[in-house]
Amino acid sequence: MSEESWKRSLSLELEIKRASGLTRVILVPGNHGERFVREQMGVDTQAVVTMSNFVGYMIEEAVRLGFCQIVLVGHPGKLIKIAAGIFHTHSHIADARMETLVAHLALLGAPLELLTLVGDCDTTEAAMEHIEAYGFGHIYNHLARRICLRVMQMLRFTKTPPVCDAILFSFDNHILGSNRPVDEIAKELQC
Repeated sequence: MSEESWKRSLSLELEIKRASGLTRVILVPGNHGERFVREQMGVDTQAVVTMSNFVGYMIEEAVRLGFCQIVLVGHPGKLIKIAAGIFHTHSHIADARMETLVAHLALLGAPLELLTLVGDCDTTEAAMEHIEAYGFGHIYNHLARRICLRVMQMLRFTKTPPVCDAILFSFDNHILGSNRPVDEIAKELQC
């Protein structure tokens, strides 16, 4: 399947959700996101749509279809790229995971030693261990807010932009951070 065909099939799923009356959508990179929504948020996965690596495209499609709320749910290894303004998240297009982590840790006042350790990591999971050891777990709330800011910047010319939320979780299905309390987001999604 070509990339364009793949994107169109994902967009079609959005169209079906909207036609069924949904006004809020949860975009996830893949199956881990759907499982997290079901198990940790207690939200019906009816609102979940896989976006794969096509974050920008799927957000634009959700806006075109008139969704009033978009919730991005995923592992930092994928969603952190959005905080850097990267809306096609496949690694062959762009990476910048460690650079983004280092930049935002520096903004939060992290010591040079932590910045160096994170910068030398090959995976976000490895970087997350250092972040936790240094007590900088609050970076995930910061990144979630930054992700939403980047989405709103992308949609700055949209007449009525949707509410944007972001939730980051670990591979062991624990909430790492969000732009606002997850229970508030979950409550809105159940309306």
